[in-house]
Amino acid sequence: MDSVQYHSAEIDGLLGPSRLTGPSSVPLGWHGLVVERRAIQPAEKLELPIDYHFLLLWTGPAEGEMERKPGTFAPYRKLPDTITACPPGIRPATRSAMVQDVVACVISPAFLHGVEAEFDRRPTGPIQELYGTDDTALRDLMLLLAREAEAGGVSGRVYAESLSTALATRLLFVSRSVQQPNGVKHSGLLRRVLRRVIERMEAGLAADLTLAELATESGYSRSHFTRMFKAATGQTPHRHLLELRLRRAQSMLNDRALSLTDVALACGFSSHAHLSTAFRLRFGMAPSAYRRDH
Repeated sequence: MDSVQYHSAEIDGLLGPSRLTGPSSVPLGWHGLVVERRAIQPAEKLELPIDYHFLLLWTGPAEGEMERKPGTFAPYRKLPDTITACPPGIRPATRSAMVQDVVACVISPAFLHGVEAEFDRRPTGPIQELYGTDDTALRDLMLLLAREAEAGGVSGRVYAESLSTALATRLLFVSRSVQQPNGVKHSGLLRRVLRRVIERMEAGLAADLTLAELATESGYSRSHFTRMFKAATGQTPHRHLLELRLRRAQSMLNDRALSLTDVALACGFSSHAHLSTAFRLRFGMAPSAYRRDH
């Protein structure tokens, strides 16, 4: 068995001595973002220049000291479920005598800038650090990404990219203390464009399609495509793609010469178990039971 533990060198640099407490997203190759669960070990850490954006979701209490000015430390305390965000710059020296559990996320500046470039209306002002922010949307998105990494990316790249884009979008607004626009009505994709995108989905059900590939098919940016697709169909691209895969699986189950594993792989599911879980949630029965009853 391969004992290599993949992990983020950037998160290593920020946190200092720490250990993974769950699988990293590094092996999944997500674009622009890595998420990991870490246990930060007690240590003294020197001042550090950082070139990436970091989000730390504290999953347990954390206490220590941070250097406020040269040679002078002040105590800090992090509450569970709050978030610290560190933009590129200088991370002050810190010291702690306790293990601190976090979900850590590193986002590349290029990815963040790419997401921001797709906004209809860009928030203004510099990106600020966040200290102990209790933002439900950021927290939920980080946890969803962490769970997807721990599950081995079973929901596919469209799902992971959608979450990553939503997380970057939320960070860009929250770190500027700007209210994210909501309730804005968006026009749907033109019928011919929507048909072309759905045909691309149907042709690639067995592949791990990306959000960027589908957006390119539409001629719009990822953010615009996601909003316009939902306006046209009432579903996110990931949800619609999952529905197409489940409908294809439902049809293929009528061919008893195909094993359930064959059906799963042909419809873009990572395993028989992944198909069974999604199929049961959608149709209220396992694929084997559906095949037996039909």
